[in-house]
Amino acid sequence: MQPPAETPSDEAEIEEELLPLVEVLNILSERYLEDVSREELIKEAINGMVNSLDDPQTNFLDSAHFEEMMIKIDGSFSGIGIEISEVDGYITIIAPIKDTPGEKAGLLPGDRIIAIDGQDVVGMTTMEAVKLIRGPEGTSVRLTVEREQLTEPLEFQITRANIIVPSVFSELLAEQIGYIQITSFDEHTGQDFQKAILELETEGMRGLLLDLRNNPGGLLDQAVLVAQEIIPAGPITHMVDRDGNVLQTYHSYGTKKAYPMVVLVNGASASAAEIIAGAVQDTDAGTLVGTKTYGKATVQHLESLSQLGGLRYTVAKYQTPNGRDIHENGLEPDVVVELPDDYYFLQYGIYSDLKPGDEGGSVLILQKMLTALQYPVQETAQYDGQTEKAVRAFQAAHGLAASGAVNQATREELTTQLEPLLEEMDLQKKRALEILRTALR
Repeated sequence: MQPPAETPSDEAEIEEELLPLVEVLNILSERYLEDVSREELIKEAINGMVNSLDDPQTNFLDSAHFEEMMIKIDGSFSGIGIEISEVDGYITIIAPIKDTPGEKAGLLPGDRIIAIDGQDVVGMTTMEAVKLIRGPEGTSVRLTVEREQLTEPLEFQITRANIIVPSVFSELLAEQIGYIQITSFDEHTGQDFQKAILELETEGMRGLLLDLRNNPGGLLDQAVLVAQEIIPAGPITHMVDRDGNVLQTYHSYGTKKAYPMVVLVNGASASAAEIIAGAVQDTDAGTLVGTKTYGKATVQHLESLSQLGGLRYTVAKYQTPNGRDIHENGLEPDVVVELPDDYYFLQYGIYSDLKPGDEGGSVLILQKMLTALQYPVQETAQYDGQTEKAVRAFQAAHGLAASGAVNQATREELTTQLEPLLEEMDLQKKRALEILRTALR
């Protein structure tokens, strides 16, 4: 519903209300002891208003963060398709996205970008580097990269393309159990999910495991498209105002699936992921397994601001089909299963070289990895002699040069050796599969 048009008298009242704000802006920008930017003062004034609401989902986004938010919503951007992070002052490639120009050019995890189009980027923030790497489709960018064990930097001239970031991953597991993971809800999620579930059903899927763990949510319309594939006819979610009045109800028009379904959730399953999980639980469409969800079920609008980025603000909240309020409450799974404490540590990975004498979080993760792989060391976060000895033993056992220092080859081998162990430690997924197997007997 559009707000009523402002009359001239309304405009006069608004201008009078804002007069103190404008006066303070003028005084500070013109008379303050030091030079201050009017734009920065305006940004901080907006931030002050937003922060006074004490709503973490309502925030002011500067131009760079507004652009990133729009990319997340759209699920695509024009670039070369690499995931990067700042590691020890270097822009480091965490992973190239499959079938993108970055992967096809030969960029590898662990590569350190030291220049972009000849511009030194050592010490640059990730956001600053992203702005240099992205650009119009069909244009090119030149990356200068340092790679372990090579004495000279590598040069990559890469043509940018439209990159679609996948959010739906599927496979058919043993005993014809389908597995679909949804990592977020962007413009492509609903269609990709429909395609994935159809392919699995065509392959003879007898049960579905839907993984919504660590899914922060996203677009409501895409969550509805996903829900319409798996929820029987009836309400999916209700959108309500601050007083609990229903503004809109979203429906499914299908029939209950002929096969059993289990949905995995955890404390990082939020928003759109909780809408689906709540609908599954209220309609008995499947079983929720994992830990209590995040409890973020509010509706945000995103609007651009002239010259200053954008504003994301809360306008309503969701309820489950049975009218349960998810916001700040979360959803309790039907079957609660905790993961081992070290599971997430082992998932983090190591993205920089390590050597004796180093200390910090990466060293602690290394020590946890070694212990998990039966090379026990004390978890001190210090690369001591015991850790060096364990690294040498691991390297020797896997055909690597036993230097005692962690290089790229060692990091990759650690990741490879940990994969089956992480699968074994995923007690939530194991319990979900047990439930499905029992239902199929």
